[in-house]
Amino acid sequence: MDAELGRLGLAERSVRLLTGRDIWGSITPLLAPRRNLVAAFGHVGPGAAALLPLEPGDTLITDASLDTVLSGATSPHALLHWVKAGVIVHSLRGLNAKLVIAEDDPSFVVVGSADVTAAGPRQLFEAVTVSHEKHTVEEAQEAWLEWCDLAGPALTAGDLEPLLEQYGAGKPVTAQRPAAPTRAAAPARSVVTSRPATPVRPAAPAPPPSPVRPAAPARAAEVTPAPAPPVEPAAPEPVATAAAVTEPEPGDTPDTTETPTDVPRPSWPRPAELYLVSLVEGGEPSAEAEYRLEELTREYTHPGENGEQPFRVELFWADDGQGQDPPRTLRPGVHVIRVYSQKQGRALVGSRIEAPGLVLQAHTDEFAYPRRTYCYILTRETAARPAFGDLRKALAAIGEKPNFRNSFQVPRKIEALLGLWPDLGYDPR
Repeated sequence: MDAELGRLGLAERSVRLLTGRDIWGSITPLLAPRRNLVAAFGHVGPGAAALLPLEPGDTLITDASLDTVLSGATSPHALLHWVKAGVIVHSLRGLNAKLVIAEDDPSFVVVGSADVTAAGPRQLFEAVTVSHEKHTVEEAQEAWLEWCDLAGPALTAGDLEPLLEQYGAGKPVTAQRPAAPTRAAAPARSVVTSRPATPVRPAAPAPPPSPVRPAAPARAAEVTPAPAPPVEPAAPEPVATAAAVTEPEPGDTPDTTETPTDVPRPSWPRPAELYLVSLVEGGEPSAEAEYRLEELTREYTHPGENGEQPFRVELFWADDGQGQDPPRTLRPGVHVIRVYSQKQGRALVGSRIEAPGLVLQAHTDEFAYPRRTYCYILTRETAARPAFGDLRKALAAIGEKPNFRNSFQVPRKIEALLGLWPDLGYDPR
């Protein structure tokens, strides 16, 4: 990493300033060896691909509205070249930003006065900054995500080809575009946190039969909870949100002795209804929630068969007041992908996401303050470690955006999300 920072000129400082009349001669070499670029430029001129080295899967937001194309400020030819090469391109009317974020390690941002245009013999005096300071990069990512939310679906070749003959055919646009009214009218980005629109399975006296557990007469008695053993008032270790419980601790004699050897393999259906759930980490579960987790762990933990990935049970929770409403229901049988916000109420490009889990139970603790919803899911181990930015790109590739209010049920959308974890196998239908 030190060598890379040295190449960026940031070995001994967190920010540097580049100035000159051929500014892209300094910017392009910094970006060329990097992957995972996201960019926002209001104007994109001819030959932009030679200046901004975007690769398939990278994302650009620009202003490709008709008046901007007519004025010659944005070239549909350059955008079409990128789209055909596999770059994801969005259009946001009124965009005037000029920044690139490199999301590899170390991540850095380039922001300044330069559009992606070759000024030719009339070179312009430009100034840009390059910074790898963590908070600055995160703020740039947040701004870029906001613009991406406000932009429409990814542009296709069919969207751009009709604009080719319009390029430069109109008078230059001198008036400022009404960007502010557009932003004011746009709804805030949906962020799922804790409180459902209706209570999620409020405190049932006995959990319903699981949709993923094969019926076994010999184990039917386990469905009705026996008198609970004494519950410890506090766990020895704090359990973080979405804490995974796989194997009982060696020193925990009851769990070790009760780990069954005849636990049937749980059903692992391919998701047919998939929710994105936005969470904020922190807090500790109640003793009752921990006890339910122990029960479900004994019932569903399985090493897998014929080299399969092991099954385990995880618990996550969300408190009221952390943000906007979550999905309408978290009920047994649906799948969830957990998205952890780095700042309350907003997921960043680098925010952690977890592989899809199958909901086993969910209940709301009405007596907690603030009110808390607990959810228990069946998961499997995976080697993939995507981030929220990867999820956005996967959806953008099919012209979609993250939706935290409603479930994904269309097969192509579900497949785009499942592709982030290619080693997770599912039972045949």
